[in-house]
Amino acid sequence: MALVIRRFAPAKNGRPVFHFAPEEAIANILIETYGEDYCPADYAPEEYSWSTFPVVKVDLSRPLEYLPRNGVNGLIHSHVLEHIPGSIERVICEMNEALVPGGFHLFQVPIERGWYREDMNPSMPREQREAMFLQFDHLRVFGGEDFEDRCLRLFKDFDRIDLKEKISNEELADAAVPPSSLNKYNGHTAFLFIKRR
Repeated sequence: MALVIRRFAPAKNGRPVFHFAPEEAIANILIETYGEDYCPADYAPEEYSWSTFPVVKVDLSRPLEYLPRNGVNGLIHSHVLEHIPGSIERVICEMNEALVPGGFHLFQVPIERGWYREDMNPSMPREQREAMFLQFDHLRVFGGEDFEDRCLRLFKDFDRIDLKEKISNEELADAAVPPSSLNKYNGHTAFLFIKRR
């Protein structure tokens, strides 16, 4: 994500760039890039005492209740969508509605072999959830077999930046990113979309 932000993220435009479940290292790069437009956000903002910017509360199960429609320059999140209850199609579409033309959506999700799976039953035992979804607090896992149809098709008014044509294996190695992240979908793959004007 750091490599993608440094190389390809659109310029600041006075609109907020939301960083969900912010990681400190990525936050520092985004602050360098977007300054006062940077907006860290999470469902539990109290968890981020390290942040030099106030972390705003956003519940991504209802994005447009928190994000201004056509008012956001960027959305950045890594391994967040697997935690969000509700229809993943609706969540992604509403997030995309918040973006201004020329705005960007950069994200990563866990992608396993096989097909998409989800279960939001709160009574599922922790061990079963870990076995099915890789982690006790995951509600879903994305599958390589249907990721294009399940998620990427939702970016129909966007241009996808094809990172495999723009990032070399040497750059990946320098950034400690497995080369497989550009050749097949996995949890290291970064997806960058720019909303058409």
